Amino acid sequence: MKILIIGASGTIGKAIYNHFSKDHEVFGAHRTSKKYSVDIEDKQSIIALFQKLPKLDAVVIAAGTAISKPLDQLTEADYYIGIRSKLMGQVLSMQVAKDYLKDKGSITLTTGILSEHYEPETTALSMVNGALNSLVLTSSQELPRGIRLNVVAPGAIAGAYPKDKLFAGHLPVAIDDTVALYRKAVEQPITGQILKLY
Repeated sequence: MKILIIGASGTIGKAIYNHFSKDHEVFGAHRTSKKYSVDIEDKQSIIALFQKLPKLDAVVIAAGTAISKPLDQLTEADYYIGIRSKLMGQVLSMQVAKDYLKDKGSITLTTGILSEHYEPETTALSMVNGALNSLVLTSSQELPRGIRLNVVAPGAIAGAYPKDKLFAGHLPVAIDDTVALYRKAVEQPITGQILKLY
């Protein structure tokens, strides 16, 4: 398969890239890449990335950020950081990807445990995670040409987070177990699924 990983320099994105590269032709894109640079907050940047690539079988998006602050300190501008980056960045990437994928191709987004479990100072991120999960449940029913849309929602990643410390009430998860869910989303004929690991 030909697979694009957006966010290939991050903890999860790098692991996904390394895994799929063993058996497939994989393109790794991120903001500072010299070859496949992309700004997911800019639709034209996303389009320019896809125009460089061949027809793809799968796109995995593991990119986007949000502000961590206590609720009473969050400003409107703080919320919009997560809305523009993690939420709309993945939405725009999905909207563009569907036009460049082969028939029955796959799009996989990334959210996490915070869509349903509380952790202090994560309201802004929890909000966008929940919105992305809802997007997958609904828009997966309207994508053309048999294109599939799923989301992987892991807990904190062990190694990037202390393995014996709880995050949102749960212990961190292994990166290999997380990558296995991306593999499931890409390779199995499923759509509209929130693949949780926590």
